[in-house]
Amino acid sequence: MRRGFAVIALLVVIFGGIGIGVGAYRAGERNGITEGIEQVHVAQQNGQEVQVVHVVGDRGPYFFPGFFLFPLFLFGAFFLIGGIFRGAGRWGGHGHGPGPWNEEGRGRFEQKADEWHRRQHGDAPPTPTAPAG
Repeated sequence: MRRGFAVIALLVVIFGGIGIGVGAYRAGERNGITEGIEQVHVAQQNGQEVQVVHVVGDRGPYFFPGFFLFPLFLFGAFFLIGGIFRGAGRWGGHGHGPGPWNEEGRGRFEQKADEWHRRQHGDAPPTPTAPAG
């Protein structure tokens, strides 16, 4: 249930960000066109000649996929960094045996390291003793 709420919240944030970005882009575009027209009128009123070099907006807006990929990259980076700091405990780290930094895991590591150290120095590993019986 918590995961469903998290997914819905994430989608709301993503779509809200897309909406804000599109709105800001359109507002800037309209503002730029308005300022350009005002500058042309002021120049003509002052007796200057105006030559339009490039007309913007004849073909309508174009599609730029990087606009949609940037939020995915941003959230992906946050999830990756969060996963690094949280470790595997959140995504299936439970029930896979003792971890390397608890007492049991540390004991196994030290036992294997001691055995490796003895082999490097030419000592034979200790042989297990047979139970008397």
